[in-house]
Amino acid sequence: MKKRFLLPIAFLMVTTLSAQPLAPRSCADVCQKDALITAARSVANTFGPAYVPFFKGAEISEMRIFQKDDYGDNHRKIRKQFGKAYYEVVFTYDSTAVRFAFDYAAKVRIWKDTGEPLDVIFGNGMGRNFLFKSFRKQTRQNKKRKKATAHSIEQVPLQTEKTPENIWKIKIE
Repeated sequence: MKKRFLLPIAFLMVTTLSAQPLAPRSCADVCQKDALITAARSVANTFGPAYVPFFKGAEISEMRIFQKDDYGDNHRKIRKQFGKAYYEVVFTYDSTAVRFAFDYAAKVRIWKDTGEPLDVIFGNGMGRNFLFKSFRKQTRQNKKRKKATAHSIEQVPLQTEKTPENIWKIKIE
């Protein structure tokens, strides 16, 4: 009789102690998304601050794998990155206020393992990559140059698409 009573209690105690809480995992996901958005916004603000005011929202892709189709395989440093995982943060914009050549204001890809940016592409198609010279090296060197010669980081200029005129608009007076 005692064994029948103690067995379920022991089972409940073991399952309770070994259960993993779900809250920290979901918090980690939210914290990681916030960190990705913050890092991507920082990269976009560094190389294309004129685009940042047009950011409407941020969309984070599922983890992707860097492949030959991304940059080709012409250089050893590019081939070395094949198979690495990254996330893509796309900043959307309000197309009624401004129009870009692409359907985003900025797109930043960030390595999963290091959190460093892979590249940034703005709505006009121009951007920077950090395969040959890292983001930190590019910004650090330019900061030194800025102190010495008053040059700033070479930023991507704001270029918008003109909205075509509606030639079919008829005014009745």
